Amino acid sequence: MTGLEREKSHQFAGFRTHILVAVGSCITAITSLSLFVQYSSQASIDPARLTAQVLSGIGFLGAGAILKTSNGIRGLTTAAGIWATACIGIAVGYGYYVLSICAWSLVMITLYIDKIIFKKKQTIFSVKVDNINVITMLYNIFQKSQISVKNIDIENVEDIYWKLSFFIVYDRRIILDELVNELNNSKNIISVDYLH
Repeated sequence: MTGLEREKSHQFAGFRTHILVAVGSCITAITSLSLFVQYSSQASIDPARLTAQVLSGIGFLGAGAILKTSNGIRGLTTAAGIWATACIGIAVGYGYYVLSICAWSLVMITLYIDKIIFKKKQTIFSVKVDNINVITMLYNIFQKSQISVKNIDIENVEDIYWKLSFFIVYDRRIILDELVNELNNSKNIISVDYLH
């Protein structure tokens, strides 16, 4: 279920990734316990050693889910979800079923409460351009940044420049000032501003 929520949010690590992490972690914990029971009389064995390696490996998987873009950092929640899924899988493998269910419930509440409490922001994004064909580039940048354009108003000002006013809806974590700086350095763009 954790992975399903991430997949609905269009993240790279989705349903299948989370299932594989949980099953792999669970198998590692069960194997670790079995080896401990089977060989503890013959050698000094630490039952947590294998599962500790799982958590180290999950760090690499989580690092692959984190992306730095021009508008901020994406994927931290997905990386944390992968790590939490691994921990839940380990708890199941060790036989802590009540703890696993409680942890899973807290993870799901955390993922969904974020969507309920922290809704998306909206504003008017104004761009002055000397070439109307720049609209395609702007739409591509908005789409890449996961900014939704709800409406656009185009005004030709005395045949000198075009004023484009975009009504946008965006995630509260997107830093619009960084997008403004990026666009101000683009060709054919005179100025960029938005309602604060």
